[in-house]
Amino acid sequence: MMNLNATNKLIKKTRRWHKKTGFSLFQRAACHFERKKKEAIFSIIDDLKVQPDDSHTAEPMQSNIIWICWFQGLDNAPELVKRCVDSVYKHSNGYEIIIITEDNFSDYITLPGVIIEKYNSELIGKAHFSDLLRCCLLYEYGGVWLDSTIFMAHDLPSYLANYSFCSLRFTPADCSGSISNGFWTTYFLVSEKNGYLIGNVMNVLLEYWQKHDKIIDYFLMDYIFSYYFENDSHSREIILSQPVLGENRFLLKNSMNEHFSLEIQKQFMEDPIGIYKLSYKGSYRTSNNGQPTIYSLILDGTFELK
Repeated sequence: MMNLNATNKLIKKTRRWHKKTGFSLFQRAACHFERKKKEAIFSIIDDLKVQPDDSHTAEPMQSNIIWICWFQGLDNAPELVKRCVDSVYKHSNGYEIIIITEDNFSDYITLPGVIIEKYNSELIGKAHFSDLLRCCLLYEYGGVWLDSTIFMAHDLPSYLANYSFCSLRFTPADCSGSISNGFWTTYFLVSEKNGYLIGNVMNVLLEYWQKHDKIIDYFLMDYIFSYYFENDSHSREIILSQPVLGENRFLLKNSMNEHFSLEIQKQFMEDPIGIYKLSYKGSYRTSNNGQPTIYSLILDGTFELK
């Protein structure tokens, strides 16, 4: 398997120099190295020889299930993760919520024994095992996958059920290293049962981990989505049919250390979907100039849009 460490280092260096100098030459160089990296990963996907999924149905078969994974169980999760999950329960809009853990994932899906062995021996890390789980669960049952650090401030929109696939599509600023080019985020995925696109991504991941013992790139799942977007017309059609919902996906994360002022409240109220990606690893303050921050309000359960 090709080692992409050198390419990744070149990408980081040229990005860093573009940020430092503003010279477009470094940006073009970074984009060039990223294209070469993508070509290498696409070649590996080609070698897997996975055939396009043909079991999808003409009409969407949506399920009212929200899937969230915290392998150790929510009792052992950081407080911010617990508050995020609380927000999902509050705004689930009638969806059933299923928390996937180390102890129960096998109750919902059956994975090849070789993959389970690789996971148990830590050849497959939790993050990439989670990638596989989300695809398998969405393909088997349909529904909505939310990472455990998704915070919901509005009810889950009912119109999401109209799409065979949907994510937090956004408009990228430039060639900025976004593998998805704004068309999806893997931390928020909506799919019909037996969905064509999610089935293709799942089958590549299954085949990859049966044949390989090491991840080629941390963002392999994104590259698989990109592979089908660029090489499969039906997948491309599915991805392009979804609405743009993710323009403000980091609004909450970027406001965590701020006081919940009227100006900030207005920004949240104007966001049509209210689904935000956070990180429990961030460094946040509980007060700002003697006033509680948004982070503080989230922790004590009083952050609410009125």
